[in-house]
Amino acid sequence: MLRRHEILAKPHWQAVAGHPVLPALPLEELRALDSLVDFMRMHGCASLTGSDCRAWARLNGGPDGLEQALRAVEATEGPAAPELGALRTARDMFAARMDYASIPREPRRAYSRTLSVAVADLPAKWQSRLEDIRARRDDGEFRLADDILERMTRKLCQYAHHMGQIGLDCELTLGGLQAFYDFETTRISNRGAPLRPSTILNTFSDLRYYMRLSGDYPADLIAEIGRLLEKLGDRAEAVVSQKYAALAKIDVKAIRPRAQDILDSVAKYTNPAQRHIRRNRAVALAIPPTTPLRREWHELRFGRDLVWADGRYRLRDYKLRKTRNRRWREPYPGSVHPDVQHFVDAVLLQDEDPKYLDALRVRAETESWPLFSHPDGSLVAENYVSQVWSAELGTGAHIARTIVYDILFALGQDATRGGMIVNDHRSDAATANYIGRQARIAAFAAAERARDEIFDAYGVAEDN
Repeated sequence: MLRRHEILAKPHWQAVAGHPVLPALPLEELRALDSLVDFMRMHGCASLTGSDCRAWARLNGGPDGLEQALRAVEATEGPAAPELGALRTARDMFAARMDYASIPREPRRAYSRTLSVAVADLPAKWQSRLEDIRARRDDGEFRLADDILERMTRKLCQYAHHMGQIGLDCELTLGGLQAFYDFETTRISNRGAPLRPSTILNTFSDLRYYMRLSGDYPADLIAEIGRLLEKLGDRAEAVVSQKYAALAKIDVKAIRPRAQDILDSVAKYTNPAQRHIRRNRAVALAIPPTTPLRREWHELRFGRDLVWADGRYRLRDYKLRKTRNRRWREPYPGSVHPDVQHFVDAVLLQDEDPKYLDALRVRAETESWPLFSHPDGSLVAENYVSQVWSAELGTGAHIARTIVYDILFALGQDATRGGMIVNDHRSDAATANYIGRQARIAAFAAAERARDEIFDAYGVAEDN
């Protein structure tokens, strides 16, 4: 950092070299004032506005510099200095964002386990088998995503906890699994509702996966779980149909206009924290249909993941979390479509003048700013984007991948293959699972029309 004599040696300080206050001004205040003057010269600011001051603060260390610049300007130019109004306005806007009432200020409650044991409290044999499974996976013996391995471990911890609660030995037995099934199908989730069949299905799939990989359990027990999973699958399918019912109610073409309405509504709010939240909601709604990243939107950071290149926000060297640690995994070449990238621009700019956009892009990438954050700078929850979708559209953002297939399925087989790439799916089974019923119905209707045209052309009665 520059020392006092190096700052005062700059050309723009020579005209006031004899100013009585400068030699005694605290060094941090002098540095803030010098940085602000440099900023004004670089960006052609003849006079300061609140936007200029906010942009300077965001590009030069945050709001703390505003207080130092305020004291420096008042000390050098007096309490009537015209720049003080803009600096105070910027300071007050930052304070309003930091103090927004909807952000909890209390420390989080101490976490206590109520449904699981710690991994260290699992039976020693299970811990050893889990380490062995991870090592075999890393050696390439089989494919197993980190998320699935973590989930498998978590389900074992939950199973072990329940066995302790009901006084059974901590082992995977038919009786223990039946007791755990009874518990899972009757307990109430944190949302105040019974667990979904798909949740229970995943739980027992993970337990069976462990049993198969560990090699410690007889085939007939694993087959018994398989029969249970078939029943659970039928129940889960009925719930999955609700997702497609929700999709059928969504006018896909209305998603982007709805996001735009939210972005346009920012001007109605006087509180900068509320404006920040509206911009977040707009980008959370606009981006998923063009960049379907499962539940990973919340963790994107500029520079590390998202970069501005060739006139577009692009994912750089990004591997989707579910499969990123597999050896064959290639980076996902996603990007933000140009039609919706202005939503990302709005999040970067906040209330600043658009002339600062390029500088903010550079700083965001240099400092790895998160794409999503609360008004006070803290990170949003993992399911933030899905919460926005649920509130606005009645279903979570996971439906975005189905929307991609619905649109591309109607365009033909080649386009559907393209949808696999966009959604980062590598198997036909995944594609079949995500092609919505709405698209299938549309394709069937098109086939019926083609059939009718053929019969009409040949004058053949349809009932012959």
